[in-house]
Amino acid sequence: MSNKDFLKTAMFKDIVKPVVVLLAICIIIPLALSVTNGITADRITKLNEQNAKATMNKLLKADSFEELTFGKNEFAYYIGIKGDKTVGYIFTTSSKGYGGEVSVMTAVNTEGKILQVAILDATNETPGLGQNVTKESFYSQYKNKISGIEVKKNGAKEENNEINAVTGATISSKAVTTAVNDALNKFKQITKKAEEGQVESSEG
Repeated sequence: MSNKDFLKTAMFKDIVKPVVVLLAICIIIPLALSVTNGITADRITKLNEQNAKATMNKLLKADSFEELTFGKNEFAYYIGIKGDKTVGYIFTTSSKGYGGEVSVMTAVNTEGKILQVAILDATNETPGLGQNVTKESFYSQYKNKISGIEVKKNGAKEENNEINAVTGATISSKAVTTAVNDALNKFKQITKKAEEGQVESSEG
């Protein structure tokens, strides 16, 4: 083998071959990750839907739930149907807490009173403080409340539509309350629209 051929062979082994392998890795790995993420995303979406339905069944006793959209895709919500009657509404809302978004599901009866509330996500709030909004001793305070709920550090009066904040976590408590009040305001928009004779669009 001539020196020229030897240099070419050495160059291929030392430069060209590693570059080709690296390029192949750069193409294959993102493709594999993309496929994996696609599969995982579908599974997560289905799991979230299943969890949401399970939570709705806990909050509102109904035979079925129908998803509707208010206005031109302004927000989505569910109506609970028992027999041939609407027995309540389900809203999922969120608000900025101490560490991030706090997500809440609120069930409202046909008169605009809260049936029950579930805290869907408060994982960004401080453990041992803000995350205590997920405890029933806190969120059960919202039952039978109406729009315009206020948060007090202590001494809340039920007749004044008030709730007590979690000790040391007023911001997180206010985030939940803002989300719940948002749900109640959405209920008002829906009922006002119904009174005007307009019909919501079904998501099927």
